[in-house]
Amino acid sequence: MTYKEAKEILDNLDKKPYPKLEYISKNTIYAKTLYDDFAGKNGELSAITQYIYEHINNKSNKDISKIMLDVAIVEMRHLSMVGDLIQKLGLNAKYIDSNLEAWNSNSVSYITGNIKEIMLYNINAEREAIKGYKKAIMRTRNIYIQKFFNRIILDEKSHIEIFTRIMNEN
Repeated sequence: MTYKEAKEILDNLDKKPYPKLEYISKNTIYAKTLYDDFAGKNGELSAITQYIYEHINNKSNKDISKIMLDVAIVEMRHLSMVGDLIQKLGLNAKYIDSNLEAWNSNSVSYITGNIKEIMLYNINAEREAIKGYKKAIMRTRNIYIQKFFNRIILDEKSHIEIFTRIMNEN
């Protein structure tokens, strides 16, 4: 997959706005569960650090390196928005999971050199992230939060599409 092709997928999806988070009531119990999506093993912070690592360590393939940076930027947007939601729900946005364990770099896979293996890891991580967001949707009756997480899931699915194409072409 070329950088131009991946950029087109990301740009087309970027035209679809994220729903506004409205009518948010304080709910620290729900907010605590979102720490997994924020900074858990398969959360946004882990995705960002994973993709930046891959961006840095795949400079020999300029397209893949640039794709990983762009995907990391999308994940940064998610991290910021999920963090904002956690705060609206009444907790501080901390780099911890729902068990209150601090994020650490053990959440990053340090695979290098084997693009198929790297992309397979990323695909599985994105699938786990989607599962986490689906759980978050099931835990709330707030339609705005549900729409918000469904929009993030669209991004995660586009990342799976990109990673799958890279894997299949290498």
